[in-house]
Amino acid sequence: MEKFYYSITLLFLSRQGYWNDSNNVKELSLLQSTYKYFFSSVSLIFIFCFAKQEVYKLLSENQIWGILSYFELVKILVPAILLLGIIYENIYVLKTKTESTMRIFFNVTGREFWNIVFLKNLILVSPILVVIFFYDISLGIFACLLVFLLNSIFFIPKIRYVRPRFKKSFSMTYLLSVVDGLTVFKAMTIPVSSTFMFMFMWLVLPDFLGIDISNKAMILNTALFSGTVFFSNKGINFYFLTLNKDFPYLKAVGVNLNKFIKKRIWSLNLISILIPSISLYFFLNYLGYGFIDISLFLFGVSLAYFLCQGIQMLEIIIFRKYHFKNAKELDAFSIPINTRITLYIIRFVPVMVCLLFNQIKLFGLWGLILLNIVYISIIYCSLYRYMLSKVIKGDNHVHFIH
Repeated sequence: MEKFYYSITLLFLSRQGYWNDSNNVKELSLLQSTYKYFFSSVSLIFIFCFAKQEVYKLLSENQIWGILSYFELVKILVPAILLLGIIYENIYVLKTKTESTMRIFFNVTGREFWNIVFLKNLILVSPILVVIFFYDISLGIFACLLVFLLNSIFFIPKIRYVRPRFKKSFSMTYLLSVVDGLTVFKAMTIPVSSTFMFMFMWLVLPDFLGIDISNKAMILNTALFSGTVFFSNKGINFYFLTLNKDFPYLKAVGVNLNKFIKKRIWSLNLISILIPSISLYFFLNYLGYGFIDISLFLFGVSLAYFLCQGIQMLEIIIFRKYHFKNAKELDAFSIPINTRITLYIIRFVPVMVCLLFNQIKLFGLWGLILLNIVYISIIYCSLYRYMLSKVIKGDNHVHFIH
């Protein structure tokens, strides 16, 4: 217990470095580091116990810029802060190699470290969890599970580092050795930012968006269109596969590149889909949509994600030819005009074909769903296999003597 106490104290002390951007760390006890979170939580519990309806009424009656009530704004910001806060915390814990330091100097195991980080994250978001629990108990339980899930995505693979199969499993540390933490954070949060912009405009300017969700087929169409906007930017998979220079070496030592790439891509797919989907779930639940409608919308967004990912498989082949050193160099690169035109065609044609045949009213809802699944599966699987065949051939700049 004493070891756990000192470990979590050190973890809170380490936060000073990546939040204050300073080499000076103040010597604080665990109570000094955490009292503000506990005090905020207790204060909110006291307020909601005695004046919950008054607070809701006050927030509902006042508007920001005359277009959105503070109550609606809080409903949007609370899940956003919860998601982005946990992601930001976990990325910097990994980036600063806190686990390695604590394992070497304090003999903290992977499982102990995961427990410490999970408790730290719960303390940090405890005021937000109080707000959610008082609004809806089921959403509060879901929020706690979300904190657990986000923690698991980043750390559960690291718990199994003692097992031989870990060498072939997904590792966030390996991802950060290929793509810098800031680029990973940007690639993960841009779809979330697009999602929140979409939700804000849906609330404030629904006529401008021209959204028609009068039936389930239109819900699917709206989800597909929205998803192609959310995921049109370069994703984590794009950066990971474009910048990775280890494939020829892994191939030379006998690693099955097909399995190696497949495991990492699907882990990154899960992360990329999950975060915007959770935001949309909260939003659609707030608007009063039923479980079936929400599931259909999230299904359509997921299909759009795989369509965009399939298109990016071709872009990976194009960009790997330039052998970029890092993400900053890749983003700053000025693409030749002929390549740029090719990219526009690659991005435009599959998306337009998908959106156009969804306007055909000959198919029922299930026929439309099946058609989308078949079309997008063909696009994704064929382009994924094509990309993989090109990558497995290896880098011509690397030669091995046999």
